[in-house]
Amino acid sequence: MKNKSIFSLIVTSLLVTYLIVISMVFFILKARFNQDETILNTKLSDQINRTIIEKTTNYLLPAIMISEISGNLAEKLVIDINNSQQLENYLRTQIKSYPQLARIYLAKENGDFMMIYRNEKKSLSSKTIIQKTALETVKDYNLYEDAVTTKTAKSSFDPRTRPWYYEAKEKETEIWTDLYMFYTGNQPGITASFPFYDQNTILQGVFGVDLELSAISEFLSLQKQYYESKILILNYKNEIVAQSGDIVFKTAEDGQVNPLHVNQHSDNLIKQAYQQLLTLNEQDPNQSKQVKLVYQNELYLISAVHFPAFFGKNWKVMTILPTKQLLSNRVSSVTIFYIIIGLVTLGLIIMALILARSVSKPLKQLSFDMQRLQYKNIDGKQIKSSLSEINELIDIYTVIKKKYSQTFK
Repeated sequence: MKNKSIFSLIVTSLLVTYLIVISMVFFILKARFNQDETILNTKLSDQINRTIIEKTTNYLLPAIMISEISGNLAEKLVIDINNSQQLENYLRTQIKSYPQLARIYLAKENGDFMMIYRNEKKSLSSKTIIQKTALETVKDYNLYEDAVTTKTAKSSFDPRTRPWYYEAKEKETEIWTDLYMFYTGNQPGITASFPFYDQNTILQGVFGVDLELSAISEFLSLQKQYYESKILILNYKNEIVAQSGDIVFKTAEDGQVNPLHVNQHSDNLIKQAYQQLLTLNEQDPNQSKQVKLVYQNELYLISAVHFPAFFGKNWKVMTILPTKQLLSNRVSSVTIFYIIIGLVTLGLIIMALILARSVSKPLKQLSFDMQRLQYKNIDGKQIKSSLSEINELIDIYTVIKKKYSQTFK
């Protein structure tokens, strides 16, 4: 059996004991760190979802508020719907206050129609339609609100056939339409509308406010804090109202557009995320819901949060967040643990070397001195040690050496 030095024995024993202890601590703390990171990821995700809901609600809410306030003002005769100049000035003032609004308009029960909208030049235009004459008058305005062009043409447009009008008329309250194709601009979007009545509760007309799908999608894209995240607004049928990035919808044979069900999305990540959400309990739809999904070796946190009740629509925001980016701006707990372990290990190695050296060095000197004594060489340096046990051994050797040296004389 190969002899081992006391130096290597001490160092090896300390390191083996340390590794056993640190391994146990590592697995215990690693499990705790993973649990803490999961809780932190969930809290961060919930905070992000609440922020998105708040900003999205604030972005969409002016449309329904303006339509409702306008209806109430018309009912109280603050706005004279028969005074075209007053009505046009009022509509222009409202749309200028909110850049996300594409169009704001009034349709009377007799079919007359007035609208202010943003044109392709990013300035404002007005459109007035009189049903009796079937004439449409379009005016383009410059930045100083001066009419620069005026065009008159025949029109077959009847606002009473549009979903924003007849749905509000049937339900007798404010409504959000499903996705449909706007007549003016030929762009898909949604409309908030509100009916108003006279003192005899006879319908007088409907105010409407348009939000284009492209503008909503652009807004949602700006809310993305992470490159690989995805944000979708779903209606009560789990159809996509809007999403971050490219706009999506399906087109019928007659040219009408309809919202696309999330299961029909071309993105497999979105479809799998939706299927994962279906595994949760739907008993309390007002609560935030979160699930995990591993897709292409990446872990995602999937959430669905409903819009507040005062919004007036049973919609929810679905978010898909990559967990690796949620904590990308902070040092991982495991990394901190590794650093601590490295520093402790380095300190322990230094302490083990010092301890082993304090034991082995005087013993080596003592051994060397004994070997010299065999050749009757009694000269040598004084051996010192900080350990009392070794000092006792040195003292005994010194006495023996002194007595043995007397035989040389």
